[in-house]
Amino acid sequence: MIKVLVIGSKGFIGNYAYKYFSNINEYTCWGCDVVVDYIDENYFLIDSSNSDFNEIFETISFDVCVNCSGAASVPDSLKHPFRDFSLNTFNVVKILEAIRKHAPQCKFVNLSSAAVYGNPKVLPITETSNCQPVSPYGKHKLFAEELCKEYYEYFGVQSSSLRVFSAYGPGLTKQIFWDIFQKSIHSKDVNLFGKGNETRDFVFVEDILQAINLVIKYGQFNAASYNVASGQETSIKEAAIELLNKLNFKGNIVFSGSERAGDPINWQADIKLLKKLGYEPKYSVSEGVKKYAQWLKEEKLH
Repeated sequence: MIKVLVIGSKGFIGNYAYKYFSNINEYTCWGCDVVVDYIDENYFLIDSSNSDFNEIFETISFDVCVNCSGAASVPDSLKHPFRDFSLNTFNVVKILEAIRKHAPQCKFVNLSSAAVYGNPKVLPITETSNCQPVSPYGKHKLFAEELCKEYYEYFGVQSSSLRVFSAYGPGLTKQIFWDIFQKSIHSKDVNLFGKGNETRDFVFVEDILQAINLVIKYGQFNAASYNVASGQETSIKEAAIELLNKLNFKGNIVFSGSERAGDPINWQADIKLLKKLGYEPKYSVSEGVKKYAQWLKEEKLH
């Protein structure tokens, strides 16, 4: 049995990852987060004000650690840069150090972000494209990748960073689709930043799980990086229309024309490296947004 630890198991992607690996026979899965859980025996509670991972890796000899923890908000990183650094960079080096000292055989899967690229000059973005982040969030994610390289080069800690593009799916209560939904229920007009022709590469959460599993099984752990995306470029306007149609919204979409600090303009990932491991995205934006809208209705949020 492959022993997997999911750090950040109460968060959006982490919660999915914990359930996913718990339901695959070849894995035994443990969760770890700052939220108290009195029921799950395979769970480690971390102190949110002073996280320490040493005891966890001393207790169980894990084969794989998947780090889904950290902050995931560009605007918040501009308001609270130190907090963002603590969650997205400092915590990563704490995990790497605990692995180095207590579980040197453990493979570390670090969920990074496409924010490390900033505003690329050429699309699609490859893993070798220049990294020029345009937000503290992107910088801190890049710092974490550099730490992974340091711990591999000097201490042999095996790691792989997954540069996740615009993740979404049922359960996500922040970022673009949640923002559009919230505005649709409170106003006749949905007001959004930008011009609407800005683009993202949206990746459905179940495709992210597929990518994590494939990297664990077949990926390189020499501090390699993998783009995790759909490989499809979608404009913000197209995405907004897709969701609002599914929600039967009858109002208007209004774009302010002004850019929001820290937001990239155009994103589309080259996913050839991941495809070599057997990855095939299963969800188009239309299919993924349909599932998201269904979830909003089932939860009676809509």
